[in-house]
Amino acid sequence: MVNRSITLRSFKKYQPRQIAKFVKAFFNGRIFIAGLGRFRIVEGKVVAYKHLKAEHNILIAVSEINKMVLELSRPKPVHA
Repeated sequence: MVNRSITLRSFKKYQPRQIAKFVKAFFNGRIFIAGLGRFRIVEGKVVAYKHLKAEHNILIAVSEINKMVLELSRPKPVHA
């Protein structure tokens, strides 16, 4: 049996909020972002592949998306 990596979703633009919504819905998997490359989703967080971790813009994108996932996961305060 061959284990092939299947990309769940490709994003044509880097839009952190849209990507974060997808990441929040899929706990594990893979995504592709045009201009940045392939990423893994591990336990609800975006993780860069080892060969991409050296690039500063990749780390910034991963951090930005993961912050957005946290924001979307927080319960909204109820105002009385």
